[in-house]
Amino acid sequence: MEKTLLDLDRIPTLDELRTFFRENDFSSAAYIDLDYDKLDGDAVEFLEHAKSLMDEHWEPLSREMGLKSASSYYGKDNPLIALRDNMENLAAGGVLKLLEEHPERAAEILSQFDLDNPDMDRKADDLLHSAVETLMQVTDYKTMAEVVQAEPANEDFNHRRPQNFRAQDFDRKWNHTRAKMEVASLDELQDAVSEDEGSAALQIPDPQVDVEAEASTSVMQKNFWSSISEEDRRLLQMRMQGLTQKEIAQRLGYQTHSAVAKRLQKLKTLFEQCA
Repeated sequence: MEKTLLDLDRIPTLDELRTFFRENDFSSAAYIDLDYDKLDGDAVEFLEHAKSLMDEHWEPLSREMGLKSASSYYGKDNPLIALRDNMENLAAGGVLKLLEEHPERAAEILSQFDLDNPDMDRKADDLLHSAVETLMQVTDYKTMAEVVQAEPANEDFNHRRPQNFRAQDFDRKWNHTRAKMEVASLDELQDAVSEDEGSAALQIPDPQVDVEAEASTSVMQKNFWSSISEEDRRLLQMRMQGLTQKEIAQRLGYQTHSAVAKRLQKLKTLFEQCA
C-alpha cells in the first residue's frame, strides 16, 4: 500500500506537498462544523482569535505574492479570498478539534516548548509565519493570483466598500465606460478636463495602483499625513519604497514583522476613516 504524507517518518518536501494539494481538494475541507449558531461563545471566540493570528501573516504574504490591494477590496467569492477563508477555517477548526477531543495530545505538543522563555512569542510568531508561507507556496498562490487578476469577474470585488477603486475600475472596463469621449489630441483632452474636472468618466484608476501608494497621494487632501506619528510616517515611506515588512521591522527596531503588519492595518483603517 502506497504511503500518504501522514505515514512519512520525515517532513515532506515542498514538491510532495504541492502534489498532495493538487490531488486533494481542500477548498471546502473542514475538521468541524463551523456553523457559529451551533457553537458556544468560547468556541467562537477561540476560532476568531486563531483565524486572526493566521490572517496577520496571510495578508502581507498575499500582497508579496501578487494580490494588488488589501483583502478588504475583494469579495468573499474571489478565489484568493475564498482560499484564505477556507484555509483559516481549516487550521482554526483543526486546532479546536485537537483541544476539545484530544487534550492529552495537545498537552503533549505544548510540553515540548518552553513557554516561560521570553523569546517564545517571537519564535511562535516566526513559526506561524513560516507555516502560512509554506501553505501559500504549496497551493501555488502566486500563480493563482496572476490568473485571477488577469481574468477578473464581478464577484471578485467588494462592491459595498466605499471608494473601492478596484471595483470601480472593473465596472468601467466591463461597461466600456473608461473613455466616454473621442479625443483627437492631448490638447483636446486637457480642454475637456478643464471644462469637466472631476467627471467620473475622466477619473480613470490605474489597475496597477497599490492601495498604500494610492494612500500616499491622497493623504494631503484628507489631513491623514499630519495626523500620524513620525514613526508611522517613516513606516509608510519605507513600505512605499518597496521594503518588506521584515526589513521595516529591523530598521524600526520591532521584535517581529507582525508588529509592522498590525501598524499598517491600523493606518489603513485610519486612512479609510479620514476618507
